[in-house]
Amino acid sequence: HPHISLASPQLRLPHSSTTTSPRYHPAFLPSPTPPPPTPPHFNPLAHCRLPVIMTAIGATHGEDETRNSSSAPFDRLRPKLTEFLWSTRDEPHKERRRRIMKAHPEVIKLVGIEPMTKYIVVALVLFQYSVAIAIRDHVGTFSWFLVTYFIGCTITHSLFLATHEIVHNLALRNTCLSKLLGIFTQLPIPIAYAIDFREYHFEHHKLQGDEAVDTDLPTAWEGRFFQGPVLKFIYLALILLFYAIRPLFVRPKKPTMWHLFNWIAVLAVNGYITKIFGWGVLAYQVAALIMCSMHPSAGHFIAEHMVFKGEAETYSYYGWLNLVTFNVGYHNEHHDFPGVPWTRLPAIKAMCPEFYDNIPCHHSWSMVMYRFVTMPNVTPFNRIKRNQIKKFRKQD
Repeated sequence: HPHISLASPQLRLPHSSTTTSPRYHPAFLPSPTPPPPTPPHFNPLAHCRLPVIMTAIGATHGEDETRNSSSAPFDRLRPKLTEFLWSTRDEPHKERRRRIMKAHPEVIKLVGIEPMTKYIVVALVLFQYSVAIAIRDHVGTFSWFLVTYFIGCTITHSLFLATHEIVHNLALRNTCLSKLLGIFTQLPIPIAYAIDFREYHFEHHKLQGDEAVDTDLPTAWEGRFFQGPVLKFIYLALILLFYAIRPLFVRPKKPTMWHLFNWIAVLAVNGYITKIFGWGVLAYQVAALIMCSMHPSAGHFIAEHMVFKGEAETYSYYGWLNLVTFNVGYHNEHHDFPGVPWTRLPAIKAMCPEFYDNIPCHHSWSMVMYRFVTMPNVTPFNRIKRNQIKKFRKQD
């Protein structure tokens, strides 16, 4: 990046065992000037729901990570980190949002709710319970494992990411109704997380990378311990567990009546269904939750904010799995405009290609998972940290 180097106080690279001079390390030399972006062409259907959703597929013709070398995010030359990358700069999304709003003021028209989300959520919840009931007498069989992985895990990820949409109030305008819908959405997942996730996720957006606030960041222990292919594979297999329990240790919060209601709803509904249909239903739910860490959709946990190239700290994914994950792959677009619902995120990229086409991005979450395990210089330490909570409080 032309305006930052290891000598700059803006980004400090920790000590590395490599012999290459840090100041001139290839990973941090200025990149060649990219070619000018192709002028966008107007698409009259850009704001229609179905075409916008389908651009999640149309943007890519497959999951080939290397087909666009200018956006390929993996850098084998960067040194292996022994601690996190520290930055004194603000998170990048606020500034890019300001520049986009100046260049494309029409983007504000995309902000709002997506009414279709609540109907999709109801269908997903009913479908997940229907599958669980249908195969409740086949627990442990080969076909049961296949259905649990390919259907159960896929729907579980969809429900997780539907909750993500709902906590942003992008399905319903009313905050109370959004909380209730979020609790309903997560009923087939037998752990009460919707209310906790809402609180922690807002902090992740406000202070991305802040060591005291952002519980999306791995702990130093995770970075030190999960080194090497075997331990990184184990980390990947337990990634959902870390995301669930890390906030409770790093930044515990005082329980509220909403937390209590969340647990009562999850335990009561699943307890009643188990009593009526047997333990096979709960076995399906638990197995789908455990196995979904090794589902391709779980790659988004690694892909979104792990630093793979230069100092880019947020990465979008443009592949077909966006269709079953509420376009969470459009992650730069989402962080730039968190008030835009999932169906319109592709439209942001289409309207503002000069801001997104040359940012490193992913085209395969499966490849992200594979590279995380196999590349020695990619570990939980590949995250940018900052300490700006005092500055944020002054601004508030």
